[in-house]
Amino acid sequence: MQKDYTNRSMSFALGDGPANALALSKDNSRVVVAGRNVFKILAVEEECFVEILNLRVGKNLNLNYSCNDVAWNPLDETMIATGATNGAVVLWNLSKNTRAKQEFVFPDHQRTVHKVLFHPTDPFMLLSGSQDGTVKCFDLRGKDSKLTFKSSNSESVRDIQFLPKSTTCFTSVSENGSVQLWDLRKGTERPYLTFTAHSGPVFTCDWHPENSNVLATGGRDRAIKVWTIGSVATLDHTIQTVASVGRIKWRPGRKNHIGSTSLVVDTSVCVWDVRRPFVPFAAFEKHKDVATGIVWKSSPHVLLSTAKDCMVWQHVFRDASRPASRAIPQALAINIRRGEVAQAVTDRSGLGGGESSAPVPKFQIFNRKTTTREEEFHMAQSLFFTYEVGRLLREGSSVDLAQKYSLTGKSVKEVCEKNAQLAMSAKRPQAALVWEISKLFVQSLSTSDLKAELVKKPIDPISNTPPKDDHEDHNLSDEDINNNSSSEAEKQDILAEIASGLHVTQNLFMPTAPTYDFQVQEDWPILPAEAFQHRHELREGSSPPIHLEDCSSRDNEEALETVAIENRTSQLKIAPFQPVPPFDFSGPLMKALEHHAKDGDVQTAVCVWIVLSKVYKLPIKAQTLEAWCYAYVDFLQRNRLWTYAAGVVKHSGVLGAMSQESTTYLISCGKCAKPLTQKAGNYCDKCRKTVARCAVCHVSVAGLMSWCQGCGHGGHVSHLRQWFTKHQECPVGCGHLCLSYD
Repeated sequence: MQKDYTNRSMSFALGDGPANALALSKDNSRVVVAGRNVFKILAVEEECFVEILNLRVGKNLNLNYSCNDVAWNPLDETMIATGATNGAVVLWNLSKNTRAKQEFVFPDHQRTVHKVLFHPTDPFMLLSGSQDGTVKCFDLRGKDSKLTFKSSNSESVRDIQFLPKSTTCFTSVSENGSVQLWDLRKGTERPYLTFTAHSGPVFTCDWHPENSNVLATGGRDRAIKVWTIGSVATLDHTIQTVASVGRIKWRPGRKNHIGSTSLVVDTSVCVWDVRRPFVPFAAFEKHKDVATGIVWKSSPHVLLSTAKDCMVWQHVFRDASRPASRAIPQALAINIRRGEVAQAVTDRSGLGGGESSAPVPKFQIFNRKTTTREEEFHMAQSLFFTYEVGRLLREGSSVDLAQKYSLTGKSVKEVCEKNAQLAMSAKRPQAALVWEISKLFVQSLSTSDLKAELVKKPIDPISNTPPKDDHEDHNLSDEDINNNSSSEAEKQDILAEIASGLHVTQNLFMPTAPTYDFQVQEDWPILPAEAFQHRHELREGSSPPIHLEDCSSRDNEEALETVAIENRTSQLKIAPFQPVPPFDFSGPLMKALEHHAKDGDVQTAVCVWIVLSKVYKLPIKAQTLEAWCYAYVDFLQRNRLWTYAAGVVKHSGVLGAMSQESTTYLISCGKCAKPLTQKAGNYCDKCRKTVARCAVCHVSVAGLMSWCQGCGHGGHVSHLRQWFTKHQECPVGCGHLCLSYD
């Protein structure tokens, strides 16, 4: 054991091509590496790898040398088995004195062999799993296939493993997501246990070396799952990985650690602790391409791996990186619909209760095994806070406003007023201001016709009526002429009072009253002198004017002195009244909509345009408006507001092509996820069952069918209507609230 601690990380360049698998000899002193163009045996020294044998030699190199997997016989170190891409299982004898070490070829499989495995106690028994969906058992003494295992619905077999404490049972995993347990004593009968482990293909599996009933599986759904196998399979742990899982191997001596590689994207070899499923316990990041094979040496501190970068690495655990130490010790989550923010931070103040420690047993002498320091897993203490930010999250308020905004059904003025109130209640004052401006714009449009007439015919400030046209005077009757003459006389009296200061009107002193321009011209009519009050000559002790004189009794005999009044002619010109033109709100309103759309608030821009389009089309470019509408429809669909999205498509007027397009649904089998072809209809060739079944009556739906866009379950329209009158959950029992989806 001490020797493993002195090992160092080292590598070896294969040179001939990438490797697909590797296997260690029984004494861990040699490693065989195999691939399509490489097949070598390396000696594992203390300082480096040394190539001791190249098995890909000879003149007749064929597809039997193209290896997809390799296994070393644990009881006979001179025997190696490989699975070829042409479906052949090849046996290699290292004890031969010739250069070619090929012993025998088993051409029983029809397609690529994914896995070869020697029996742990019988050196003459070999298992192989193939793309043709079969597992074959070979007897190396008879050079033939003794047994063939194939289930009725199995597909490609990707991995096989013997149970740790059983010499007659093995496990196979398939691309249909199922795990099957077989018994060699029962021959080719059906597996005694079958369960679905993943939603997609299962690529690898491995039994725990200490707990004989614990099985780990990895698949394309980017998950490693740990199962407890009894009469039924029980899921204990699920580890979420970055990419599809290619290989997994339990770490010896560490009951909670498991190593894994990925098929794509992730080039590192990760070691996970099943109790912390989101961050790897350790990671080896030496490879430049995805790793294709891993194997632990007898020590838990040394790991060998190979990859598509044509390299073989020996990793020492002390050189591994610890992703958990580099992770940010806090997290943030946002609930957009409810307007809540949750934060978790590391507890460094001791408020979380300090470090958690397991209770010390009263009698420690009875502990069979004490855990080492490296195996102990310390749960970190953290503090958790939640904040209610409510409407401060614009996207959350936008979802609520999308459901409350009115676009049709009332007058445009009432719609703008209601939407302004909704935006203000949602703490969106800028959006509310845009709706108020839209309301004023609608009001200005309703009065624009009247104001246009006033501009054409100015109003007379005296009679408060527009002047008559000249051609209308010829059609007046005698009564109309008399009325006009009397009105002219009244005008003359009013002008006289204005000139003398006796006529006072409220409109003359209001800010909105018209301005009169008094000018003296020779062409205007001459007012009579009697229209003005005579003013006497000012003298010492003279009496005040008559209209200001006290109404007390006077001496009638007192003679009033007369003054000579100069006979002057005065003229009064009144400029015609010009009404103030209406304010044009269209320019500021367009700038406001462009500002909101540029700021990301396409909801306000689109909704205002739809409401105003009933009375006025704002001059916005068609391409710009189409981009706004597409963005808003995408926002509604992402939040599952399909009904409101359809309303926007209908009323916008620029997405007509979108509403006329045919809707295409890609239907797949709900059980095996296989796409259904038009020829097959609603029948799955793989499951051999009808796909379109009613969730209520469990009968195939031949006509009109309705289904939930959230969970995908459905059935007859009448049956679903009857069901949802009393329930909200899906009738299948998946727990989905189908009525909550619009």
